[in-house]
Amino acid sequence: MDNFSATLKTVQNVFLFFLSFCLAAWALLVDYRVYIAGLMLGSIVSIINARFLAWKIDKLAAAAIEQKGRKVTLGFLTRAAIAAFAGLVAVRYPQHFALPTTIAGYFFAQLVTLVLGILSIKMSKK
Repeated sequence: MDNFSATLKTVQNVFLFFLSFCLAAWALLVDYRVYIAGLMLGSIVSIINARFLAWKIDKLAAAAIEQKGRKVTLGFLTRAAIAAFAGLVAVRYPQHFALPTTIAGYFFAQLVTLVLGILSIKMSKK
């Protein structure tokens, strides 16, 4: 699991850089604040869901090692509820958050993980 936690740490570092970039853009681009705030909201939900999924996968791995008969799920409903809550916030406060960019931000952690995976494959072939 060392590779998994290292990848998640890299995703988190990319997220922090992206969030700082968004905060700077939010401060400078007044006309686009609603869209940038929605993107930040969606990406925050994305990283929260990624961390939660990593925690659940660690629990699943520990349960598999212990070989106990208890059922361990990956918590899809919890992650979906977190995303739905962010969507509801964007719908409830349209003057602060844009729903389309909030939804686009949901895919931040997955896209960063995909790009990191492709880069690591290319680096290992050299």
